[in-house]
Amino acid sequence: MKKYVLFAFALLSSAVAVAQGAHDFKINEVYVSVPACCQQKAAEADSAECCAAGPVAGYQDEYGETPSWIEIANTSFSTHDIRNCFLTTNRDVLNEDLSAPERIDMMSLVPKGDARTNLKAKQRIVFFADGKVNRGTLHTNFSLKPGEENWIALYDGNGVTLLDSVLVPVLEPGHSYARIYNKDKDAFEWVDVAPDQVTPAAPNEIGDNTDDKTAEWKKNDPHGIAMAIIAMSIVFGCLILLFVFFHIFGWVLNRIAKLKRVQGIKQVAEAGEKIVVMAKEGAETKGIEMENYVAVIGMALHEYMGNMHDVESGVLTIEHHQSAWKNKDHMLRHAPEIHHNH
Repeated sequence: MKKYVLFAFALLSSAVAVAQGAHDFKINEVYVSVPACCQQKAAEADSAECCAAGPVAGYQDEYGETPSWIEIANTSFSTHDIRNCFLTTNRDVLNEDLSAPERIDMMSLVPKGDARTNLKAKQRIVFFADGKVNRGTLHTNFSLKPGEENWIALYDGNGVTLLDSVLVPVLEPGHSYARIYNKDKDAFEWVDVAPDQVTPAAPNEIGDNTDDKTAEWKKNDPHGIAMAIIAMSIVFGCLILLFVFFHIFGWVLNRIAKLKRVQGIKQVAEAGEKIVVMAKEGAETKGIEMENYVAVIGMALHEYMGNMHDVESGVLTIEHHQSAWKNKDHMLRHAPEIHHNH
């Protein structure tokens, strides 16, 4: 029964841990690719299909193309796998009357089996929203629409829990919509990011704002002096703690050793006293301690005075009893009969 209880507890703990890990995933940056004509004719301001003029650059996928993409960040300091989670742009999934299977049919699954979905602390992953799932794990079954608002949601693997969502406004060509840490407000906010500050699979930065503490530390301490001081302080602090620990530990061991020596000395002293007593009374007791004599005499007196033993005559009575075992016929074998042939 205990095994089953422990097994159930382990499953519950793992489920809670997985659920907590999933909530650490956040949509971090979104880039909406402009029409192909803008990439080919970016200098033509009068192009009717293009959103704006100017050079357009994008983050390339494995096939050298620059589709729209969605960046997901692991905001925790632990490693979590985003596999089996879902991405979608279909607002119908917000209908609470839908069952989990019905909602899952409207979303794009992050398949398992790809090591890239296992995100370490503060790591990011980019999914290409091009509607070409046949191209691999990092491609979704939907596309983002340029020149329009795009609602994007991230769902947990159960198809019910909404982990994060964002409404991306209409963006200019080459711009992205990024989640930036605002130092003044001490909070994250979504900002329209210029093309030269788009950071796929990297920390989002605008001016002095950054969501990467490492990059912020590099800016504040470019020569690493503060880092060296802190590191050395930690090392010396640990050494001092180790010195105190081993000093106390050695003192305790010495005290225990002294107590054992004292006990040993007491045992030797007691044995010596017994030897002295035996030497003095050896002639009378023949080397046997007087305490043993006293104990034997006391036991004898106790049995005698208490009549512990039965009164016995001390005579053995043996009665004659007839038995077939003494019959000599049973003790000898019959002589064989001799037959003479005439």
